[in-house]
Amino acid sequence: MQPDEPRLGHRLRLTAAVLAVGLGALGAPAARASDVIVQGTTDIRDAGLLEDVIVPGFQAAYPQYTLKYIAVGTGQAIANARTGQGDALVTHAPTLERAFLEEGYSLESRGRAIFFSDYVIVGPTGDPAGVVAGAPHDASRAYELIAKAGAEGKANFVSRGDNSGTNIQEKAIWKLTGVELNEKGEPGPAGTDEDAPWYHRAGLGQAETVQLTQQCPFGGGCYEMTDRGTFNRLVSNGSASALGVASQMNEAGAPGGMNLLTNPFTAYAVDPAKVPGANVEGAKAFLDYLTSPEFQARLAGYPSASSPAFLADAHPRLSVDRPLFGAVRAGTAIAVSGAVTNLLPGSPPVAGQPILLQRAPVALSAAPAFVTVASGTTAADGTYRLEATPSRIGMMRVALPATSTYPSLAVTPPIAVGGLARTDRTAGAVWVRSAVGIERVRVGGHTVRLQGSVGPSRGRDRRARLVILGRGEGARKLRALSTVRPSRGSRYKVQVELGSGRWKLRVRYRDPGAVLPATSRPVSVSLP
Repeated sequence: MQPDEPRLGHRLRLTAAVLAVGLGALGAPAARASDVIVQGTTDIRDAGLLEDVIVPGFQAAYPQYTLKYIAVGTGQAIANARTGQGDALVTHAPTLERAFLEEGYSLESRGRAIFFSDYVIVGPTGDPAGVVAGAPHDASRAYELIAKAGAEGKANFVSRGDNSGTNIQEKAIWKLTGVELNEKGEPGPAGTDEDAPWYHRAGLGQAETVQLTQQCPFGGGCYEMTDRGTFNRLVSNGSASALGVASQMNEAGAPGGMNLLTNPFTAYAVDPAKVPGANVEGAKAFLDYLTSPEFQARLAGYPSASSPAFLADAHPRLSVDRPLFGAVRAGTAIAVSGAVTNLLPGSPPVAGQPILLQRAPVALSAAPAFVTVASGTTAADGTYRLEATPSRIGMMRVALPATSTYPSLAVTPPIAVGGLARTDRTAGAVWVRSAVGIERVRVGGHTVRLQGSVGPSRGRDRRARLVILGRGEGARKLRALSTVRPSRGSRYKVQVELGSGRWKLRVRYRDPGAVLPATSRPVSVSLP
């Protein structure tokens, strides 16, 4: 079998789990080069984000591609991507993603952070395990109360049981409890692979597991852990009317800390060096869309601004302490300071990352061309300070290249996951006031030679000119006597031929659009 045959075979066997834009039926022909197949988690589908936002948004931004999303657990999604059944991957299980990265399956060194949600532990409104009263913000204690009620025949726990990101996090929480665990790290007799009688594996997606928990065909009340977006959607459509949130938002002092229930998502493009035939350009377009400012902003209002299913974290928060505004004399340094902060709760500071101060012309433009005028790195606490000596008028911005990473603190030890997308922030505008002075005057016959300094000495346009202005005895106004292009550097030499008598001379420097003009103080000369 050729290396790309599993990929082609998959495309010929798309199942009902595939959400395909432009796909009329399951019996559609083999995928075209424009198809972008994404192996991804069920959370995004079950919360409605896929159908309502991602699919229409991606298709509008990249009409040349057709998105096909296969919703499975993270473990299965990674396995499918390894065997050539996807161009891109969306996951939320850092411990599983680490091997995918280390084995070189990701085109990019870290993938990309896209958004995060949080887990909630839900249960019957009667709450037979007493979780609401006993552990409203302590997930491990909530699990212990459920296990105790389960041993007493009062409650059950329904697990995803499918090596999904949610299932991986379930196991991480069970490890923090005093509950007896089996060899799989789940409730059951130690040293065996048997499950406790009250512990049930659904083997289903996120929404289906919630619905099974609602039905609870095991006797007594059922609890489970799910993502908030999926649960809220099922509550709103009446599919989870008998369930309520029993524990959420883990306290900082509880086992696992405040980030234990945080659920970060990362997107990867599959490296064709490992999976021949992967649609690299399509996968990168998909990642670009997910990290675009437009999509990230859309998350804040889906499904509502008061209760968003996912929160943006592709771009860090980039602050500027005091925006620049006003004119500075040529040769004067300016400084911009601020801080870079990750949006993922509990993340460490963005330390040691490159950061740039950039300038673009003030003239309005749909896509101004920024150039870097200063660079540095963020400090240990995420703060920065950048200094530059501007040579041209310009809009200023601070930019953080797409090189930062942050760890997910939901696991121990922390594991680095998706990289942060390139981020910039307006830092104001600067008008540079040029300077010119006459330092030496020589008269030889009717020739006057002037020497002096002019600034700025860098960044000049071809339109930059030195204009010798003068007026003779009896004249009231200065007039242009000679115009020359300045030589490179901060020094100049110019000369002008004058008639007999007393003259008052000045030198003006102008570079329209680059600096504000400046005129020297006058000097007087007498010619025979």
